[in-house]
Amino acid sequence: MREAKEVVDMVADFLNVFGDSKRIQEFVSEMESQHRTLQQSFTRLCVAWLKRLAEPDYHYDDRNKASVRLAQSLKDKLEEAYLPLI
Repeated sequence: MREAKEVVDMVADFLNVFGDSKRIQEFVSEMESQHRTLQQSFTRLCVAWLKRLAEPDYHYDDRNKASVRLAQSLKDKLEEAYLPLI
């Protein structure tokens, strides 16, 4: 659990630059160069986060309402997603 907290803190620090889409694109480009299995695991992580956002008990406010609404609109597709670890 401590390791997950450390990684979340690192990602939060990375994202804590308002409106910097260049950093996000750099992250995407770097992720592209990772091993395909790791890319699949990262996608599984993203899907798990979106599923959580779509749950009715997830509390949100105007700062992340768009994320929640997007996740809710994708809920059926997320539930169908099959992303095996190979």
